[in-house]
Amino acid sequence: MLTMNALRSSTAGLRTVSGRRVCAVRPARLGASAAPASAARVSGRRAGAVVVRASAGAEDPETAKEAIELGNTLAKAAKWQEALSVYEKALTLPGTGLKRYRDKPRLISDGERSAALFNIACCQAQLGDVRAGLVALAGCLELGYDDFAQLRTDPDLTPLRADERFEGLMKRFEKPTGGFFSTLFSGRK
Repeated sequence: MLTMNALRSSTAGLRTVSGRRVCAVRPARLGASAAPASAARVSGRRAGAVVVRASAGAEDPETAKEAIELGNTLAKAAKWQEALSVYEKALTLPGTGLKRYRDKPRLISDGERSAALFNIACCQAQLGDVRAGLVALAGCLELGYDDFAQLRTDPDLTPLRADERFEGLMKRFEKPTGGFFSTLFSGRK
């Protein structure tokens, strides 16, 4: 329950009050209807104040980072289809990347995009869609993901590793080890 002390001490921005995400506290005007932003709804009134709570909550993230965290939670619970839709939505949400225009949200960073694509590949593999999983994995590798040891050992990617196209994808992106002289004198033309 939200108390007056919590209302007085709250500031603008996201705050957690008794387990609920609160976006802002707006004073209620007499005779005026409380019309919060389209992404928010009125959750309660206390002594002349309207508490606006994000409708996002746990089921509708607002940023790519939140979506990836929610997807990870769903994937740990083996809810692959739900996690897949959340990871796909993460690709369209604002992220922590560059802010090109003042009036537009930040772009999704390459790290967030890479994480979302890797997790999409894991979900597709667990759902049995190997082709879509390989496409997502290729997108992740094109963004610069280079932890090939994890790709070869991650249990979620086992169905992808069983496909012969997986090794071709690894050869395409995996850099040869051994340095300059081993590639110079390896006999390749």
